[in-house]
Amino acid sequence: MNNDKHLREAPEAENVDREADGGVSRRAFLKGGAAGLAVGGLVGTGLGAGLAMSVEAQGGPPGGQGRILLRGGVVLSLDPAVGDFEQADVLIEGKKIIAVGPNLPPGGQVVDCTGMIVMPGFISTHNHQYEAIQRSIIADGLIVFAGDADQQQTDPTNAVYEAYGTVVQNIWTAGRLTGPPPTNTVVWDLGRSPYDPEDCYTSELVACLSQITQGITCGTDTSQSSHTPAHTDAMIKGFMDSGRRSLYDYTGGIDRSAQDPRQPYEFPLPGLERIAKTYFTSKDQLVTLGFAGGPAPLANLPAPYTGMTGWKLGREFGAFINNHNVGNATIPQTALGNGLAPFDDVTLGHRVRWQDNSFAQISHGGRGYPNAATSEAWKIWADNGGHVSIAVLIEQQMRHGMPPLQMALNYGILPSLSPDVDTNMTADPFSMMRGAFCLQRALANDLTFPSSDPGQLPTPQLVTSRQCVEMMTIAGAAASGLLDKVGTLTPGKEADIVMLDYNNINYQPMNNAYGTVVTMMDTRAVRHVMIAGKFVYWHGKLVGWNVDKLTRQVVESRDRVLARINGPATGANPDVINRGKNSSGHPYRPAFLTSCCYDGQNEFAPHYKLRP
Repeated sequence: MNNDKHLREAPEAENVDREADGGVSRRAFLKGGAAGLAVGGLVGTGLGAGLAMSVEAQGGPPGGQGRILLRGGVVLSLDPAVGDFEQADVLIEGKKIIAVGPNLPPGGQVVDCTGMIVMPGFISTHNHQYEAIQRSIIADGLIVFAGDADQQQTDPTNAVYEAYGTVVQNIWTAGRLTGPPPTNTVVWDLGRSPYDPEDCYTSELVACLSQITQGITCGTDTSQSSHTPAHTDAMIKGFMDSGRRSLYDYTGGIDRSAQDPRQPYEFPLPGLERIAKTYFTSKDQLVTLGFAGGPAPLANLPAPYTGMTGWKLGREFGAFINNHNVGNATIPQTALGNGLAPFDDVTLGHRVRWQDNSFAQISHGGRGYPNAATSEAWKIWADNGGHVSIAVLIEQQMRHGMPPLQMALNYGILPSLSPDVDTNMTADPFSMMRGAFCLQRALANDLTFPSSDPGQLPTPQLVTSRQCVEMMTIAGAAASGLLDKVGTLTPGKEADIVMLDYNNINYQPMNNAYGTVVTMMDTRAVRHVMIAGKFVYWHGKLVGWNVDKLTRQVVESRDRVLARINGPATGANPDVINRGKNSSGHPYRPAFLTSCCYDGQNEFAPHYKLRP
């Protein structure tokens, strides 16, 4: 790997050079291991108030020690005890917020926030960041896997139907394609994942930094690329180098150890124990530990962990639990039966199709088709404090099922929001909030028309703009195990703050602050971003990073992975990789100027005949 320095701009006088401040180069990290890596925030403790000094004329962001005053913005604290303000200040010392309110005494360095909304940073709760080099690779694709009972021909024996399961999870991640069950014949096999550890590092780093530019100060990564210890270490290093707050959800990859002893596999053990003791020895750091083990007993665990459930194993090492859950509504009952309640340290992603009976989830108020939209699984989850993450855009687009916004609301749960996969959809938090706002209101509003509501269902309450912002802040913090640290602008919490510029032709006149954030704004509004009291994005630019070089590096990483995919392969039909229904063949290349996945999405329905 190349040294980190070629990705960083020369530090400004006020900035901290991360590598000089305890970091290590990627080459040294992967060559010598991660023992002794400094972790945690890189923020000074602050030495109290000094003379007031505007930093707008300095060029760079405020830095070093001392207090920072964010002055004169529209302050949305999201904390009812603190309140919201048409004009107020936020005072920060070290990495903590120490005061919020109008006309705070000047002290330290002052940032003029006139014309800005000052609010908690956005928090997303489910993302596969290692897939960043596969952005939009299956923009029209679905989630179906080979062998699914669906109306697609998904058997890749003779041609590759391009979907999330075949393209993203098998070709690009696992380096292997298999035929349908029960035989699961290996059709094409590289003998390794196409990703090297360096590609995992690059993907994680770029995903974190790009999300910072969008106002996301914290995200959860479901790291399905832990193929070897080196892959795992590289992903964690990418998070720590980025400076973004993150929950690293330790997840498995493809086990190649039986084929090649040079590719050791350590998930879940000894991997979980190793990374917990190496990287996650403190809760007071920006990157914290999550675990993807489930509520059922895990097989082949060594003593003293033999027979443990995945949740109990994760808790043994202080991990927050973060699981996929699509249509399987038995998980809450399984967890309850295995004595794992309460579930306040668990977040489940998706949870679509949890209805007790077959009817639309919008049913509400004791009436439905033919019964109310009740769910024993949702009741168990709500009664025991579980958190939920809804990938509101992806679940609509990829055919997971209807995003369960209404079910969550019916059971008193404020859901968090997540981008899920860059392979199909942006991680932009404004799109997620607007998607949740419009979807719930569309389904509910449709019930006001008799022609759309023959069962005479009552119209549910409509979500508000503020509630959608709360999904992207408060609920996100809770679903990351971090509500005691971030999610609101509360004195004593860490200063993860986004400053949104509303004083321009796109948003003025601003007549409602929360409405502007949800219904008007996009990522262009993000002016400054602060994480743990440190400015990481300043006047629309990442602090301390050479973005042009980062962009070139992520393209080069994509090209290296693609070259490996086109390398020598084994299996029953190793040439099948060149027989995608839409992608270019000989050599294989993702569809670039056509739909990735058009022929095959609904093979038994006629194509549309459209007129202009």
